[in-house]
Amino acid sequence: MNTSKLDTLTQKRDDINEQIKKIKAQESIKRRKEDTKRKILIGGVVIKMLKTGEMPQHRLTQLLDKHLEKQADRALFDLPERTQSETEEQVLEKEMIGA
Repeated sequence: MNTSKLDTLTQKRDDINEQIKKIKAQESIKRRKEDTKRKILIGGVVIKMLKTGEMPQHRLTQLLDKHLEKQADRALFDLPERTQSETEEQVLEKEMIGA
């Protein structure tokens, strides 16, 4: 009789764990979608600001040059490749500010 009760409780625990995993996965998907939407909206605002002159193109280029590290990303905006010393400087800078 105890084994049956133990089996039943174990099955319930397993079912609950599956439900938890499913809910966590759904929440993760929702967060990613919201993050993507935020990025699209921010991009839209920046593009609008560029068109209206609220943000000069050179300022956006400076920001992109400073923050884009992957060469494939930099190429999308016709930014020059980073030299090894620039990359090392950024790593040191991040370590100093605790980023």
